[in-house]
Amino acid sequence: MSREVCLPPGDPTPAAFPLPAGSCDCHAHVLGPFTRYPLADPRPYEPPEAPLAHLQAMLATMGLERVVVAHVSAHGLDLSVTLDAVAELGDRARGTALLRSDVGNARLDDLHAGGIRGVRLSMAYGADTPLDEAHLLGWAERVAPLGWHLAVWPQDLAQLRMLERLAPRLAAPLVLDHLAAHGWFADGRVQHDGLAVLDGLLATRRAWLKLSGMYRAGAGPAPWQPLVKTLAALVRRHLHRMLWASDWPYVGLHDAAVRPRSGDLLDWLQRLGLDAAARRQVLVRNPETLYGFTPAP
Repeated sequence: MSREVCLPPGDPTPAAFPLPAGSCDCHAHVLGPFTRYPLADPRPYEPPEAPLAHLQAMLATMGLERVVVAHVSAHGLDLSVTLDAVAELGDRARGTALLRSDVGNARLDDLHAGGIRGVRLSMAYGADTPLDEAHLLGWAERVAPLGWHLAVWPQDLAQLRMLERLAPRLAAPLVLDHLAAHGWFADGRVQHDGLAVLDGLLATRRAWLKLSGMYRAGAGPAPWQPLVKTLAALVRRHLHRMLWASDWPYVGLHDAAVRPRSGDLLDWLQRLGLDAAARRQVLVRNPETLYGFTPAP
Protein backbone atom coordinates (compact mmCIF):
# COMPACT_ATOMS: atom_id res chain seq x y z
CA MET A 1 0.00 0.00 0.00
CA SER A 2 1.39 3.41 -1.02
CA ARG A 3 1.20 6.03 1.71
CA GLU A 4 2.10 9.70 1.61
CA VAL A 5 5.14 10.44 3.74
CA CYS A 6 4.64 13.11 6.40
CA LEU A 7 7.08 15.94 6.89
CA PRO A 8 9.40 15.86 9.90
CA PRO A 9 8.68 18.56 12.48
CA GLY A 10 11.85 20.60 12.02
CA ASP A 11 14.12 21.88 14.76
CA PRO A 12 12.33 23.29 17.82
CA THR A 13 12.34 27.05 18.41
CA PRO A 14 11.67 28.96 21.65
CA ALA A 15 8.84 31.35 22.35
CA ALA A 16 9.29 35.10 22.31
CA PHE A 17 8.37 35.29 26.00
CA PRO A 18 9.56 33.46 29.13
CA LEU A 19 7.31 30.60 30.13
CA PRO A 20 5.99 30.35 33.69
CA ALA A 21 7.10 27.45 35.87
CA GLY A 22 5.01 24.34 35.32
CA SER A 23 3.98 25.17 31.74
CA CYS A 24 2.36 22.23 29.96
CA ASP A 25 2.03 21.06 26.38
CA CYS A 26 -1.38 19.40 26.49
CA HIS A 27 -1.17 17.42 23.23
CA ALA A 28 2.02 15.98 21.76
CA HIS A 29 2.87 12.57 20.34
CA VAL A 30 5.66 10.04 20.62
CA LEU A 31 6.37 7.87 17.56
CA GLY A 32 8.92 5.10 17.65
CA PRO A 33 11.68 4.14 17.46
CA PHE A 34 9.83 1.98 14.98
CA THR A 35 12.13 -0.97 15.57
CA ARG A 36 10.86 -1.10 19.15
CA TYR A 37 7.34 0.29 18.64
CA PRO A 38 5.99 -0.87 15.27
CA LEU A 39 3.44 1.21 13.42
CA ALA A 40 -0.10 -0.03 12.92
CA ASP A 41 -1.09 -1.58 9.65
CA PRO A 42 -3.21 -0.35 7.94
CA ARG A 43 -2.49 3.35 8.40
CA PRO A 44 -3.19 6.25 6.02
CA TYR A 45 0.22 7.93 6.17
CA GLU A 46 3.88 7.38 6.96
CA PRO A 47 4.65 9.49 10.03
CA PRO A 48 8.09 10.77 10.94
CA GLU A 49 9.94 8.94 13.66
CA ALA A 50 9.62 11.14 16.75
CA PRO A 51 10.92 9.25 19.78
CA LEU A 52 10.80 10.41 23.37
CA ALA A 53 14.28 11.94 23.26
CA HIS A 54 13.19 14.26 20.45
CA LEU A 55 10.06 15.24 22.37
CA GLN A 56 12.19 16.01 25.42
CA ALA A 57 14.46 18.20 23.31
CA MET A 58 11.46 20.13 22.00
CA LEU A 59 10.06 20.64 25.50
CA ALA A 60 13.44 21.80 26.81
CA THR A 61 13.96 24.26 23.96
CA MET A 62 10.53 25.77 24.57
CA GLY A 63 10.77 25.80 28.35
CA LEU A 64 7.86 23.41 28.84
CA GLU A 65 8.07 21.35 32.02
CA ARG A 66 5.01 19.14 31.54
CA VAL A 67 3.37 17.28 28.70
CA VAL A 68 0.29 15.23 27.86
CA VAL A 69 1.20 12.45 25.42
CA ALA A 70 -1.77 11.84 23.14
CA HIS A 71 -1.49 8.29 21.83
CA VAL A 72 -1.07 8.62 18.10
CA SER A 73 -3.36 6.67 15.80
CA ALA A 74 -0.44 5.49 13.65
CA HIS A 75 0.53 3.17 16.53
CA GLY A 76 -2.98 1.73 16.69
CA LEU A 77 -4.22 0.14 19.91
CA ASP A 78 -0.78 -0.84 21.18
CA LEU A 79 -0.32 1.81 23.85
CA SER A 80 3.24 0.77 24.74
CA VAL A 81 4.92 3.77 23.14
CA THR A 82 2.73 6.19 25.08
CA LEU A 83 2.76 4.35 28.39
CA ASP A 84 6.53 3.94 28.28
CA ALA A 85 7.00 7.64 27.51
CA VAL A 86 4.75 8.70 30.39
CA ALA A 87 6.53 6.31 32.74
CA GLU A 88 9.94 7.66 31.71
CA LEU A 89 8.83 11.26 32.19
CA GLY A 90 7.25 10.54 35.56
CA ASP A 91 4.95 12.99 37.29
CA ARG A 92 5.61 15.68 34.69
CA ALA A 93 3.57 13.69 32.15
CA ARG A 94 0.07 12.37 31.56
CA GLY A 95 -1.44 10.54 28.59
CA THR A 96 -4.59 9.96 26.59
CA ALA A 97 -5.43 6.64 24.94
CA LEU A 98 -7.18 5.01 22.01
CA LEU A 99 -9.29 2.15 23.34
CA ARG A 100 -11.87 -0.39 22.31
CA SER A 101 -15.28 -0.07 23.93
CA ASP A 102 -15.02 -3.59 25.36
CA VAL A 103 -11.93 -2.73 27.44
CA GLY A 104 -12.30 -4.08 30.99
CA ASN A 105 -12.43 -2.00 34.14
CA ALA A 106 -9.25 -3.61 35.45
CA ARG A 107 -7.42 -2.44 32.34
CA LEU A 108 -8.78 1.09 32.84
CA ASP A 109 -7.47 1.04 36.40
CA ASP A 110 -4.05 -0.08 35.16
CA LEU A 111 -4.01 2.68 32.55
CA HIS A 112 -4.90 5.24 35.19
CA ALA A 113 -2.00 4.04 37.32
CA GLY A 114 0.16 4.44 34.23
CA GLY A 115 -0.78 8.12 33.87
CA ILE A 116 -3.65 7.95 31.37
CA ARG A 117 -6.27 10.62 32.00
CA GLY A 118 -8.53 10.53 28.96
CA VAL A 119 -9.90 8.43 26.12
CA ARG A 120 -9.66 9.66 22.53
CA LEU A 121 -12.92 8.98 20.71
CA SER A 122 -11.93 7.80 17.26
CA MET A 123 -12.56 5.00 14.79
CA ALA A 124 -8.85 4.83 13.95
CA TYR A 125 -6.98 1.53 13.67
CA GLY A 126 -9.04 -0.84 15.74
CA ALA A 127 -10.69 1.60 18.14
CA ASP A 128 -14.46 1.51 17.95
CA THR A 129 -15.24 4.73 19.76
CA PRO A 130 -17.00 6.95 17.21
CA LEU A 131 -18.20 10.42 18.02
CA ASP A 132 -21.90 9.73 18.50
CA GLU A 133 -24.37 10.13 21.35
CA ALA A 134 -24.34 6.53 22.54
CA HIS A 135 -20.55 6.31 22.74
CA LEU A 136 -20.22 9.72 24.37
CA LEU A 137 -22.71 8.89 27.10
CA GLY A 138 -21.34 5.38 27.62
CA TRP A 139 -17.68 6.36 27.78
CA ALA A 140 -18.42 9.30 30.07
CA GLU A 141 -20.09 6.96 32.57
CA ARG A 142 -17.16 4.56 32.44
CA VAL A 143 -14.32 7.04 32.88
CA ALA A 144 -15.92 9.57 35.22
CA PRO A 145 -15.03 7.59 38.37
CA LEU A 146 -11.38 7.80 37.31
CA GLY A 147 -11.53 11.55 36.79
CA TRP A 148 -10.82 11.14 33.06
CA HIS A 149 -12.12 13.23 30.18
CA LEU A 150 -13.30 12.50 26.64
CA ALA A 151 -10.94 13.88 23.98
CA VAL A 152 -12.80 14.69 20.76
CA TRP A 153 -12.07 16.48 17.50
CA PRO A 154 -15.41 17.55 16.02
CA GLN A 155 -15.31 17.46 12.24
CA ASP A 156 -18.34 19.54 11.32
CA LEU A 157 -21.03 21.80 12.72
CA ALA A 158 -23.45 18.91 13.28
CA GLN A 159 -21.00 17.23 15.63
CA LEU A 160 -20.34 20.50 17.43
CA ARG A 161 -24.09 20.99 17.94
CA MET A 162 -24.38 17.46 19.32
CA LEU A 163 -21.59 18.11 21.81
CA GLU A 164 -23.23 21.33 23.00
CA ARG A 165 -26.51 19.48 23.51
CA LEU A 166 -24.93 16.54 25.34
CA ALA A 167 -22.30 18.30 27.44
CA PRO A 168 -24.57 19.01 30.45
CA ARG A 169 -25.61 15.33 30.52
CA LEU A 170 -22.12 13.83 30.29
CA ALA A 171 -20.61 12.44 33.47
CA ALA A 172 -17.10 13.35 32.25
CA PRO A 173 -15.83 16.59 30.71
CA LEU A 174 -15.04 17.07 27.04
CA VAL A 175 -11.73 18.26 25.64
CA LEU A 176 -12.05 19.70 22.14
CA ASP A 177 -8.92 19.16 20.06
CA HIS A 178 -7.42 21.67 17.64
CA LEU A 179 -9.74 24.64 18.24
CA ALA A 180 -12.73 22.49 17.23
CA ALA A 181 -12.10 24.45 14.06
CA HIS A 182 -13.78 22.11 11.58
CA GLY A 183 -17.05 22.89 13.35
CA TRP A 184 -16.88 26.64 12.71
CA PHE A 185 -14.04 27.49 10.29
CA ALA A 186 -14.30 26.16 6.75
CA ASP A 187 -12.59 27.15 3.50
CA GLY A 188 -10.81 29.97 5.27
CA ARG A 189 -14.06 31.54 6.47
CA VAL A 190 -15.75 31.84 9.84
CA GLN A 191 -19.09 30.08 10.11
CA HIS A 192 -20.80 32.30 12.68
CA ASP A 193 -23.42 29.71 13.63
CA GLY A 194 -20.63 27.30 14.53
CA LEU A 195 -18.75 29.92 16.50
CA ALA A 196 -21.90 30.63 18.53
CA VAL A 197 -22.26 26.90 19.23
CA LEU A 198 -18.66 26.71 20.42
CA ASP A 199 -19.24 29.70 22.68
CA GLY A 200 -22.32 28.02 24.14
CA LEU A 201 -20.50 24.74 24.63
CA LEU A 202 -17.69 26.41 26.57
CA ALA A 203 -20.26 28.30 28.62
CA THR A 204 -21.56 24.99 29.99
CA ARG A 205 -18.19 24.67 31.80
CA ARG A 206 -18.22 21.00 30.80
CA ALA A 207 -15.75 21.44 27.95
CA TRP A 208 -12.17 22.58 27.42
CA LEU A 209 -10.71 23.93 24.18
CA LYS A 210 -7.18 23.13 22.99
CA LEU A 211 -5.44 26.09 21.40
CA SER A 212 -3.63 23.83 18.97
CA GLY A 213 -3.54 22.64 15.39
CA MET A 214 -3.94 26.12 13.93
CA TYR A 215 -2.28 24.87 10.75
CA ARG A 216 -4.96 22.18 10.47
CA ALA A 217 -7.79 24.71 10.33
CA GLY A 218 -7.08 25.88 6.81
CA ALA A 219 -6.01 29.38 7.88
CA GLY A 220 -2.66 29.21 6.06
CA PRO A 221 0.78 29.59 7.62
CA ALA A 222 1.66 31.34 10.89
CA PRO A 223 0.54 33.66 12.43
CA TRP A 224 -2.95 32.38 11.48
CA GLN A 225 -4.40 35.87 11.62
CA PRO A 226 -7.97 34.92 10.58
CA LEU A 227 -8.17 32.70 13.65
CA VAL A 228 -6.68 35.37 15.90
CA LYS A 229 -9.26 37.96 14.86
CA THR A 230 -12.11 35.54 15.43
CA LEU A 231 -11.03 33.79 18.62
CA ALA A 232 -9.36 36.48 20.71
CA ALA A 233 -12.53 37.61 22.49
CA LEU A 234 -13.83 34.06 22.95
CA VAL A 235 -10.53 32.89 24.47
CA ARG A 236 -10.52 35.75 26.95
CA ARG A 237 -14.17 35.14 27.80
CA HIS A 238 -13.54 31.46 28.55
CA LEU A 239 -9.95 31.74 29.75
CA HIS A 240 -10.41 29.14 32.50
CA ARG A 241 -11.42 26.53 29.89
CA MET A 242 -8.43 26.98 27.59
CA LEU A 243 -5.47 24.62 27.11
CA TRP A 244 -2.42 25.07 24.90
CA ALA A 245 -0.78 22.31 22.87
CA SER A 246 1.93 21.98 20.24
CA ASP A 247 0.47 18.95 18.42
CA TRP A 248 4.15 18.01 17.84
CA PRO A 249 5.37 16.41 15.53
CA TYR A 250 2.40 17.51 13.40
CA VAL A 251 1.45 14.08 12.06
CA GLY A 252 -0.38 13.99 8.77
CA LEU A 253 1.30 17.18 7.55
CA HIS A 254 2.50 17.14 3.95
CA ASP A 255 2.68 20.85 3.05
CA ALA A 256 5.95 22.56 3.96
CA ALA A 257 4.32 25.96 3.49
CA VAL A 258 2.14 25.51 6.56
CA ARG A 259 4.56 23.55 8.75
CA PRO A 260 4.69 25.51 12.02
CA ARG A 261 7.71 26.44 14.05
CA SER A 262 7.19 25.42 17.64
CA GLY A 263 7.89 28.92 18.93
CA ASP A 264 5.20 30.38 16.68
CA LEU A 265 2.65 28.12 18.33
CA LEU A 266 3.41 29.61 21.74
CA ASP A 267 3.72 33.15 20.43
CA TRP A 268 0.15 32.76 19.21
CA LEU A 269 -0.96 33.23 22.83
CA GLN A 270 0.46 36.74 22.72
CA ARG A 271 -1.25 37.39 19.40
CA LEU A 272 -4.52 36.51 21.10
CA GLY A 273 -3.84 39.36 23.53
CA LEU A 274 -3.07 37.20 26.56
CA ASP A 275 -0.83 38.90 29.11
CA ALA A 276 1.53 37.05 31.46
CA ALA A 277 -1.18 36.26 34.01
CA ALA A 278 -3.54 34.95 31.33
CA ARG A 279 -0.78 32.86 29.77
CA ARG A 280 -0.04 31.35 33.18
CA GLN A 281 -3.71 30.41 33.50
CA VAL A 282 -3.66 28.62 30.16
CA LEU A 283 -0.22 27.04 30.37
CA VAL A 284 -0.11 26.09 34.06
CA ARG A 285 -3.31 26.40 36.09
CA ASN A 286 -5.78 24.89 33.65
CA PRO A 287 -3.67 21.76 32.98
CA GLU A 288 -3.21 21.33 36.72
CA THR A 289 -6.99 21.32 37.15
CA LEU A 290 -7.74 18.94 34.29
CA TYR A 291 -4.82 16.50 34.49
CA GLY A 292 -4.09 16.54 38.21
CA PHE A 293 -0.53 17.86 38.09
CA THR A 294 1.00 19.00 41.36
CA PRO A 295 0.41 22.79 41.62
CA ALA A 296 3.43 24.78 40.49
CA PRO A 297 4.80 27.50 42.77
